Amino acid sequence: MAIIGISRRSGPGSYNLMENMLEYGYECKIFPINPNAEEILGVKAYPNVKDVGQEIDLAIISLPRDLVVKSVKQCIDAGVKAIIVVTQGFADADARGKELQQEMVTAARHNGVRILGPNTLGVVNNFNRFTTSFMPLVREKAPVGLICQSGVFFVGVAVFSGQIGKGIDIGNACDIGFCEALEYMGDDPDIKIIAIHMEGLEQTRRFLSLARRVAKEKPVVVFKTGQSEAGAKAAASHSGAMAGHYQIHKAALKQAGLLFLDKDGQMGDAVRVLLHQPYMRGSRIAVITPTGAGGIMASDALEKYGLELAPLSEKTISKISELSPEWMPLGNPLDLWPAIMGHGLKDVYAEAIEVVMEDPNVDGILCLAIAPELPDFALLDASEDVNKMVPEERQKPVVGWVYGPNVKEISERFEKEKRVTIFQTIEQAAYSLSLLRDRQLFIERAEREG
Repeated sequence: MAIIGISRRSGPGSYNLMENMLEYGYECKIFPINPNAEEILGVKAYPNVKDVGQEIDLAIISLPRDLVVKSVKQCIDAGVKAIIVVTQGFADADARGKELQQEMVTAARHNGVRILGPNTLGVVNNFNRFTTSFMPLVREKAPVGLICQSGVFFVGVAVFSGQIGKGIDIGNACDIGFCEALEYMGDDPDIKIIAIHMEGLEQTRRFLSLARRVAKEKPVVVFKTGQSEAGAKAAASHSGAMAGHYQIHKAALKQAGLLFLDKDGQMGDAVRVLLHQPYMRGSRIAVITPTGAGGIMASDALEKYGLELAPLSEKTISKISELSPEWMPLGNPLDLWPAIMGHGLKDVYAEAIEVVMEDPNVDGILCLAIAPELPDFALLDASEDVNKMVPEERQKPVVGWVYGPNVKEISERFEKEKRVTIFQTIEQAAYSLSLLRDRQLFIERAEREG
């Protein structure tokens, strides 16, 4: 691999791509290209890519834009078949930038060379300890593939997809775009779920056909930005993407089986719930809560996302009635507090989970739980008892929301066995259940249509 335009500077603040790559654990050959250095980070440097004299699989170009086209042509002459152009200032900028971008694409296509970018951080593969990013990234072998049009989704993975195993930043997508990236992720056995950030989309018909095929095998979530007129204009200036009509994109992508995200912050929730929860065969939700007010909030959130309160069976109501005072009317949401006062939170909550899991009228479960300080108020922590009652091989998803002074620790305790998925708000929990229902509906539709 050749890195063209590599800086001689290293250390904090240098944004040295090669240094970052080596620290990431990359162990294959690197050929730094810099006419003003004999070696960089202890590795022999070359004045030109054609001077290397060895086979080069990939070249990464990080030069001022006016030098990029010449460098691309030199790579072509040297037999390089794959190029990543990090540099900005092409179709994302002005008319001259568009001309330069077209010139390098034409040269590449005439010679069977593929280009990723320009205006990109490139790729990351945590399974092979490989990155082309000059920014430090999270290293985690997660079964999540990320396709994006901005490096912010690489650098800010913690607040977007939450985790990433492999990623492709298509940038301006002058050659390699969403179709190639989605096909790669769709065929990759390491990847179980695909998350996409999309500003604009070319080759729409081809992409939708491909997306439908991939979505039959693994869930694909897409966060489409450029919803507003101002956002669409910003997309054009950021990646040179034609954002198109948002509602048309939304309808087409959903029809193809992609799970469409409307808001910033939903991508990480979608990834977690699709990785750890079974799909949901209906819209009927049981709400288990120690607070009546929380039950009302859950009811509102479920209705917002097209879900409904399950009509609990007589058996379920009878079981909980045995623990509740005679005056307590029981239904759904299932308010446990009077029963908790008489029998203790842990026993009551465990019993409620068990009977609701067995209720044929219930498709999914939303748990509201207290997050007490530990160890002083451990009697109010239901996490261990809930996990014991949720079978590892389950047919119904269990999601939750916790409240109190110790949310972080109690959330982690609930999620320790990956049988319960906790969300920051009740609305986020309800939304996650709707994704599981939509995923199941698509699978059933795809099976009927063949």
